[in-house]
Amino acid sequence: MVKFPKEFKPIFVDNEDLIRLGSIDDGGYVVPIETVKSSDTLISFGISDNWDFEKDFFKKSSANIFAYDYSIDNNFWLLKFKNDLIKFLQLKIFKPKKLYKMFQYVDFLLFFRMNKKNRFFLKKIGKGKNCISLTEIIQNFFNNNKKLFLKVDIEGFEYEILEDIILYKDKFQGIVIEFHNLTKNFNKIIEFINKISSSLHLVHIHANNYSVKEIDKFPEVIELTFSKKTIHTNDKSNDKDYPLKNLDHPNSKRSPDIKISFDI
Repeated sequence: MVKFPKEFKPIFVDNEDLIRLGSIDDGGYVVPIETVKSSDTLISFGISDNWDFEKDFFKKSSANIFAYDYSIDNNFWLLKFKNDLIKFLQLKIFKPKKLYKMFQYVDFLLFFRMNKKNRFFLKKIGKGKNCISLTEIIQNFFNNNKKLFLKVDIEGFEYEILEDIILYKDKFQGIVIEFHNLTKNFNKIIEFINKISSSLHLVHIHANNYSVKEIDKFPEVIELTFSKKTIHTNDKSNDKDYPLKNLDHPNSKRSPDIKISFDI
């Protein structure tokens, strides 16, 4: 078991009011159902070859999906198909899920190109040349919209957009954010939690077990879920055990999930 500072302890939300969206392992996140249903647009930073979260979010909310990822260009898809085809010819691919992965680009087109409610942008999130910031996105598309949900999984670049999130915190119904390089950024994350606390509650925490090499070692990646305070006003003491049974699952199936406690 690993112990987190008290700032990382979520408020109480009944498990029946939570839902897991996305993959059963890495790429899935626990979020409040009402937060999802009350959102009319999901802004998703980082999808790679897994948009199960986005598809589940769309099914539950019918929200518009705006996804950003600079890594999945045409070369990515061509190389992926080539490698999968080689494995198939070598009889290494025979399960339905792996066969789906071979032709995943078709699913990508159907979800992001053919569906008029959804859009994909081949853009890098952050600051500097060839990047686009959260501020630019909101000002370009969502300046008058206050029912956004934000998902952030951009491998360490999340720290470049924290100030933008704080600036526009009142626009978000909810946020899921994956923090990397945890131990050297503790103070930044605590400051972020405190600065958005006037608008958003921390409602869930999960440690990514891909980021540890040994049991009970402190994780370097955590997943935090926030929800608008007007949606969750329960002041009941939270004595739940994390990870949550039947909701949380280990990111890596080969290792046990990480148990979490909190400073008093």
